[in-house]
Amino acid sequence: MTDMIKTERLVLRPVVDADATIVIEGFNDFDVVKWLARPPYPFGIEDLKIRNDDGSSRWPAHAAIEHDGRMIGMVSGVPHLGFWLLRTAWGQGFATEAGLAMAAYVFADTDEDHLVSGYFEGNEASANVLRKIGFVETGRGTHWCNPRSEEFPHVDMRLNRTDWEAQA
Repeated sequence: MTDMIKTERLVLRPVVDADATIVIEGFNDFDVVKWLARPPYPFGIEDLKIRNDDGSSRWPAHAAIEHDGRMIGMVSGVPHLGFWLLRTAWGQGFATEAGLAMAAYVFADTDEDHLVSGYFEGNEASANVLRKIGFVETGRGTHWCNPRSEEFPHVDMRLNRTDWEAQA
């Protein structure tokens, strides 16, 4: 099992202490976090958890997305594939590239038979990324959004190992 994934343009790697300012910057941009379920808003250094309680890396549950030597966002891989990017990185295909790489990693290097994900209704950018990766809708409901402090309509999605392997 590796703790780094390289793609054509990106490096996915464990999050390190030096990434703190980028994470805080991203999570304090409301246009970024309004589509995420968990981060508090506003987000402070006291909210940051780079390592597990035992001091170990949170890889691959949390991975930094790096482009040209600079962290531009994060992707999570097990068991939930999620992602966020700094606003300056939007619209360049980075989320799709990172998501595809993380899914490939999970299905090649773990025993997971599926990944789950989803998006809040209205977030068409994330919906498109998840479809490009191969996720399919499994249901709809509501989900709590910490940054907006209320429930919002949510689309649940899933990617099965067999479907992933069939599209490869």
